[in-house]
Amino acid sequence: MEILKINGFPEGLAARPSVMALGNFDGLHVGHQQLISRAKELADASGLPASVLTFDPHPRVVLGRGHYNNLLTPFEEKMRVLQGMGVQTTYVVNFTTDFACLTAEEFVFNFLAGLNPQTVVVGFDYSFGRGGIADASLLKKLAEQIGIYVEIVGAVNRYGEKVSSTLIREKLSYGDVRLVQELLGRPYVVSGHVVHGEKRGRLLGFPTANIELSESYSLPKNGVYLVRVHIGGDYGGVWHAGVMNIGTKPTFHDQAHRSLEAHLFHFDGDIYGQPVYVELLDFLRDEKKFFSIDELIAQIGADVQEAQARLAQYSV
Repeated sequence: MEILKINGFPEGLAARPSVMALGNFDGLHVGHQQLISRAKELADASGLPASVLTFDPHPRVVLGRGHYNNLLTPFEEKMRVLQGMGVQTTYVVNFTTDFACLTAEEFVFNFLAGLNPQTVVVGFDYSFGRGGIADASLLKKLAEQIGIYVEIVGAVNRYGEKVSSTLIREKLSYGDVRLVQELLGRPYVVSGHVVHGEKRGRLLGFPTANIELSESYSLPKNGVYLVRVHIGGDYGGVWHAGVMNIGTKPTFHDQAHRSLEAHLFHFDGDIYGQPVYVELLDFLRDEKKFFSIDELIAQIGADVQEAQARLAQYSV
């Protein structure tokens, strides 16, 4: 997949005609996937490449709206998923306060037209232009004045609720990573590097990998999770099942800082400094404070046993 980063207006870009999916796409959930798949379908039917226009950083980060400093899909993850969906070109706009000041007309006539889309596909709730007051209907009206067809895609619902990045964040806050997987169409992933910790897990009989996250992710609530972990930078190859604690380790500390510690089943390699990807598959229990080491060891053993019993549901 070709990734083209744009600062300002796309002058001199000589963009090929394409069918373009337009949006922020934080999460790349099943609603986003339906929209992008529709763009791919139209592109294939017309013999054109499928493209995506998205923004980095997320507009809400720049404009200070909401909790978007903690993303569901940081840039590298978003690009990986888009490539897997068959997108041929992704235009990444450097979103700035100046860009946010474009009127709806300036965005369509001066910016979007320079990317040469034949067709644009957007969600029903798409907003754009200064103050975000322009909607998908206005985009369609303006774009079709300059020969760009616009198709508006409806919502995707699950269990009576519209699938959205906001809904996914809410379910993460409850620790419901199984439902999050259904809303995303894939397991929720965080990535980082293995760093040195207190080495307490090995003394307890359950060696752990302490993971320092590479991005500011939206994390699920504190607790113990069934996970699978890939070691190395290519996201393919061998995955290792395990359990991971997200939290403050209250048995040993009185702190607010959250940490991630993963115990991998049947694995005892030296992976310090290695990049890792962690898929969160299932919630096992809340984090709790133990009043003896023996009680903690017994609970970890029970967590491992429960996690291994649930593994049959997953291809690990």
